Amino acid sequence: MEKTIRLTLLPSRKKRKDLRDAQEKVREFANTLIPFKRRVKTGKEFHHLVYYRFKYLGFHSQLQENIQRRVYATKKVRRFTQFPLEFNFPRSGKLAQTERGNPVLSLSPLKERIAIPILQDGGWRKLKEYEHRGWEEHSCRVFYHRRKKKWVVHLNIRKKLPPPSQEIEGTIGVDVGRKVAAAITLNHPSFPLIERYLGKDIVWKQYQFAKRRRKLQSYKDKGSKKARRALKRLKMKEKNYNQTRCEQIAHEIVDLAVTTRSAIVIENIKGIKKKWRKRHSYGSKRKPTKKVKKLHSIRRELNSWSYSYFLSFLTSLAQQNRIPVITIDPRYTSQTCSRCGHISKKSRVTRGLYRCVSCGFEVNSDRNASRNISWKGLSSLGLSFYSSWSSSFSSFSSSFSSSFPRERKNFLFPVSVVEERSTFSNGSMTGPGSSTPRP
Repeated sequence: MEKTIRLTLLPSRKKRKDLRDAQEKVREFANTLIPFKRRVKTGKEFHHLVYYRFKYLGFHSQLQENIQRRVYATKKVRRFTQFPLEFNFPRSGKLAQTERGNPVLSLSPLKERIAIPILQDGGWRKLKEYEHRGWEEHSCRVFYHRRKKKWVVHLNIRKKLPPPSQEIEGTIGVDVGRKVAAAITLNHPSFPLIERYLGKDIVWKQYQFAKRRRKLQSYKDKGSKKARRALKRLKMKEKNYNQTRCEQIAHEIVDLAVTTRSAIVIENIKGIKKKWRKRHSYGSKRKPTKKVKKLHSIRRELNSWSYSYFLSFLTSLAQQNRIPVITIDPRYTSQTCSRCGHISKKSRVTRGLYRCVSCGFEVNSDRNASRNISWKGLSSLGLSFYSSWSSSFSSFSSSFSSSFPRERKNFLFPVSVVEERSTFSNGSMTGPGSSTPRP
């Protein structure tokens, strides 16, 4: 398990000069390595090609390896304008204290170590709290923050967490989408079916950001410096809002999983943006037709979709709470009927409406997908699907019918399960463990 904590450095005038010189030398070295990437196919070949060739520059061996690794992993970069200094603990960097007990960061950018004082602010206090919990420093990244005009260090800390809890009784299916950040469905033997739409406000907020950005961009094109500065602030404000909402939604899901002892089931949608661009690629010389404009609109929506950050934060938070996260194949989760199991593309009437062509079942598309994801998680864990009904079925069914009037009565199970676990008499339904017919 890894975490990153940001600390502020307080270098003297001489040490500021040393850091600037080291960073400029590292940047020039990184730009020198870019042409060598075309000659090799693997990172190992790249290392053997450049390591001893540039050893005379005098970098610490660990720092040089970090530079090479970062340059090789970076794609579509012709020239670096800023390059951070990366150090591994304890070989090329470590945390230490002065004789008076003040914290310092000891670094070896060019063979000789330099000690830089650390500001004891909220980030430092947070680091001490994590150290008391057993977290250890692993590496750090030092760079100059241009906007804040400060030298900053991103400290990477790690801890080996215990394995996930084995007492899993249910699953929470999470369907990640653009319009609805996360549609979740809880299947549990002791809890009623819980279905929620989380993050519907993100799309509206991003629309407001885009509207403001277009207006500022028009002012910037006319030469307004004030609009240029406002665009930079707006970019950071949008990024902070998206990350905050993703973290809040992840906390809601994990809290529900901890309360109900359920596993979290998500789809493996890695590379979905790249696959969409490859499928809908078109030349740059195409005329701005109606179809091309629509593709531009969808591309903007995909670029503003922060699903990767949400899933990574959700996985990290679940690991801290010993909640297992199951990744399933996303194929046919949105085309499968959650009532009869029929698969058809024609069932997706609109983006938000699913109408099964086989049984006529109507349901929200996100809700239908989250149910299918949850059921796939149940089968992968080996849990019985029938255990998701509780003895309080009749009381739950009455509240459900008032909350979602468009749903059908046997919404939860496939047809075979409904016939096995319930009895129909004169259009009514009697649940297990209850003598009251369902309205």
